[in-house]
Amino acid sequence: MMTNDTSIKETIGHLVRRSPRYGQLAYRLLRDDRIAARQKAPLVGAVGYGISPIDLVPGIIPLLGQLDDLIVLLGALRLTLQQVPVTIGNEHLLAVGLTKGDIDADLADSLRASRKIVVTGARGAARAVDRGARFSLKLARSGLRTLRQHDGDLPTAHQP
Repeated sequence: MMTNDTSIKETIGHLVRRSPRYGQLAYRLLRDDRIAARQKAPLVGAVGYGISPIDLVPGIIPLLGQLDDLIVLLGALRLTLQQVPVTIGNEHLLAVGLTKGDIDADLADSLRASRKIVVTGARGAARAVDRGARFSLKLARSGLRTLRQHDGDLPTAHQP
């Protein structure tokens, strides 16, 4: 679980290490004939979302592109596990070495990490815009000073 002491890097590392088990869990649930198609629908949608190049946060955006796919998958796993009989859900969780608590904790960590990445990125962008604006203002002032110093050297529009 991500705490104030846990870095984004550590949290992402933990999620990456555990994600194959989530893939295995989804696969097992989708292949189980005891589970109705309507109960599998959230997982089918999540898998489709994960492999689709068109989604809310494209995969080419580092970390966020992968985190949003994981968040959708974890949400779909939660929903599917809520809809199936407890014994079936627990059987699949036990087989891949997970608990419902693991899913909930990793979903919360994924959301926190995403939020932290977005906030950090926004702050960095704001600082970059501020530095750019300050530089542009400094450059403009320097240009005005130069123009004022050489004002007498410039021809006027009325000179032939």
